[in-house]
Amino acid sequence: MKKLTTAILLVAFQAQAIEFDKIYDYDLSAPAIKITKDAQGNWVEITTNQWHDQVQTEEGKKSYIYQQAFNYQLETGFLRTYTPEMELVNEVKNAEGGGMASREEILLSFELFKKHPEINQVLAQEKEPIKLFGGFGYQDSSPDKACYQGKRCVHVFAHTVSKPLIAHAIVKLTDQSIPYPDFDGLYNKKEENK
Repeated sequence: MKKLTTAILLVAFQAQAIEFDKIYDYDLSAPAIKITKDAQGNWVEITTNQWHDQVQTEEGKKSYIYQQAFNYQLETGFLRTYTPEMELVNEVKNAEGGGMASREEILLSFELFKKHPEINQVLAQEKEPIKLFGGFGYQDSSPDKACYQGKRCVHVFAHTVSKPLIAHAIVKLTDQSIPYPDFDGLYNKKEENK
């Protein structure tokens, strides 16, 4: 029983010993413009980007507001066009669209990354503060893969001052899973070198 208690304490101590460096605002994308949630508090849709533009029409120059959004329930991106009064003019669905991941999505991907058991084991070995970065979109080219169109997958990387890459995973935001916890095969290489 004493060995079991010691082992549990060591594992608990190791998990607490991971030190993460501060995440700076300038390392993240912009906050979402709008987030809608369902009754349970899950994301339904995140509006990630908005811009204004003037276009030449047969009736002369017209101003429009464009918004990019991603709908988690429909698993598709949108490009919506509005009048300056925010009346919807057009809506185009695109599973590959939705704009860059918002700050909220990136921060969620970091939390999922830190909690993944395999990744956590790798991070727990580091003595220096760990810096997380990422949020760049990822998409598989085959429909039978986890991150095919409409799955809202992003890269997450971890490094320290002395190690340029200690972990790299793909986080799937639509179901909050990590289909590729060892994207570069880093952990398996370490095992082979032992």
